Amino acid sequence: MGVVITSSPSDVWKMVGNMDILIVDDHPLFRAGFHAVLAQSSFGAGIVSVATLGEALEALQRDPDIALVLLDLHLRDSEGFAALRAIGERFPATACVIISGDEQEGLAERAIAIGASGFIPKSFTADQMLAAIQSVLKGGVFVTSSAPRVKSAESGELTLRQLEVVSMLGRGCSNKEIARQLKLAERTVKAHVTAVLEALQVKNRTQAVIVAQRKGLLPATVGADEPLAQRR
Repeated sequence: MGVVITSSPSDVWKMVGNMDILIVDDHPLFRAGFHAVLAQSSFGAGIVSVATLGEALEALQRDPDIALVLLDLHLRDSEGFAALRAIGERFPATACVIISGDEQEGLAERAIAIGASGFIPKSFTADQMLAAIQSVLKGGVFVTSSAPRVKSAESGELTLRQLEVVSMLGRGCSNKEIARQLKLAERTVKAHVTAVLEALQVKNRTQAVIVAQRKGLLPATVGADEPLAQRR
C-alpha cells in the first residue's frame, strides 16, 4: 500500500482531543463524501471542508485546532504546490498532505521536498487513506510504494477516485462530463463506473448512488448548491 519514510515521534502530530482536520478540494460532491468518510473514522477529530486556498487560509487562521490539512493538488484559485507553499509559510506547525488523482511519476517526491507530510492518491480505498493519515498524525511522512491502478473492486471498497466518480453520478453527470471535469480519458471513467457498480453490488448508476448514501459515502441529498464549507 505504502510506506512511512520517516517515523520520528513529534508532539505536534500526536492524535489528541479537540484536533481538527481540514479538507481542501474544489469538487463539492467528492468533498462531501471525503468529509463523511473522515467523520465516521475513529480519529475523533472535527472535520472542516472548504473549496479554495483562500478559504483554507481563513479556516486555519480561525481554528488553531487544525492539526492536518488534506490538500487537493489542483484548486480553482491555486496550483497545488503553490497552495502547499502558502500554507507551509503561514502555518509551519500544521501538517499538510496532498490528496490527488494526478499520479504522475515524481509528484510525490516533489510534494515531500516542498514540505508535504505525505502524498495520498485518489486510487486508495478509504481504509488505506485512513491508515496513511494515521501514520502522518503519528509523526511520519507517507508516500506510496508502488504505482496504483484502477481497483478491481473485489474487496467491496471504493477508492477515493471512485468515490469522486460516484459523487458525480449523484449529480447526474455522464461519463463524458465526468471525464472532462476530472481530466480523465472517457474509457478510464467507464472503468471506474464499472468498478463502482461491482463494488456496491448494484446494476445501475441510480442504485449505486442510493447504496453509497446508505453506506455514508455520500450525503443523503446531493446537489450543486451544497455549501462550500462544512463542519462535522
